Order: sequence, then C-alpha cells, then structure tokens
Amino acid sequence: MSLVQRNFYALFHDHHDGPTPMIEKRAAQRHRVFKGGTITFENGGIPCTVRNMSAGGAAIDLDTPVTLPQSFTLSIAHDDLVRNCRTVWRSDKRVGLAFVQ
Repeated sequence: MSLVQRNFYALFHDHHDGPTPMIEKRAAQRHRVFKGGTITFENGGIPCTVRNMSAGGAAIDLDTPVTLPQSFTLSIAHDDLVRNCRTVWRSDKRVGLAFVQ
C-alpha cells in the first residue's frame, strides 16, 4: 500500500472519540507559495497556480476542473523550474502532484 493510500485509509478508518488531529506524513515538508505555473502535455497546456511545494510534489489550483493525462510537466517560469508529474489526489479545482524522475 502506498503512503497516499495509507493516509487515505487512515483518514476514513480512524475511529475514536473527539476531533481527529492532522498528522503530517509527507516525506518532505511542503511550503506555501503563490506562483503562476503551466501544466503541459501532448495536446497543449493550461495555466495553474502553485499553492504549495516540496522536494517531492506540489498542490496546484486550476481555473476550471480539467481532466489531466496520467503524466505531464509542471513549469514555473519565474523560478526556472520544470518537473515531470503525476496526479496523486484531486479535489474539484485543486490537484496534488508528485514529482517523478
């Protein structure tokens, strides 16, 4: 079971009284950012806003819900950053990305 699958399972199957504390299980701490980026793939690209980043991934906001391909590239021109990505989770217009080699 992957780390993401374990976190998802724990979120819905942790039965105890009182509020559930948020436990950070990411391998690398994410830092809040607010940067313009572009998701690119075979048939074009779409703008996005990068909301947080770590060495292993990022969370982005899209203007509208869009179906993304299995793998794509995230570019942040301001930082001269280009990373290959895959989607890990999604919530309406926000998408969690993992950087892949």
